[in-house]
Amino acid sequence: MFHNLAEDIAFLLIKNKVLDIEQRDVYVYGIEVILLNSIIIPVFLILSLLFNTMINFWAYLIFFLPLRTFSGGYHADTSERCLILSAIMYVLSIAVTRAFPLLYQNLYWKIAGIISLLVIVIMAPLISENNPLTTTQRTRNRIVVYILLVFDLAFFILSCNYKLEIASNELVFIVFAASLLLLGKFKQYILKCEEHEMY
Repeated sequence: MFHNLAEDIAFLLIKNKVLDIEQRDVYVYGIEVILLNSIIIPVFLILSLLFNTMINFWAYLIFFLPLRTFSGGYHADTSERCLILSAIMYVLSIAVTRAFPLLYQNLYWKIAGIISLLVIVIMAPLISENNPLTTTQRTRNRIVVYILLVFDLAFFILSCNYKLEIASNELVFIVFAASLLLLGKFKQYILKCEEHEMY
């Protein structure tokens, strides 16, 4: 659905000489990402309003989204799957933080947070077919990820000191970001194994 719509929009823009036909694939991908995000963000906002968890929405925007953008990780095969998986992840984040608002005080979750930070430091940015980066882009993304992690860690420590529940939301999203990195690496490993079996 998203891909077909993106192709139609790109076709109209190319036909009207707004876009260059030689860059068609890039434009289609960009339009598809814009369409997907223009659905995801409002859906998450509505879910947050329905469940009275706006703090989760702000934590998603501040902690998860920038880190995910620059660190990379698992990508679904289609935009529709991405939408469904993203919605499941977001609802799960709401469920966990509503059930355990003081999650940031839990020792096991703190350990999971530390492990997640290490995973992100070691693996980010994850280079993949869906996220090809030049050497310069990779270096830039790595620096941005480090800056984001320093900010996230400082914010988490302050939030814990002042007993702010947003620390739980932040912790959940950091763990999710690291999990997506690991899942992306695992997917790459499986694809490589399948390629070797073919030869």
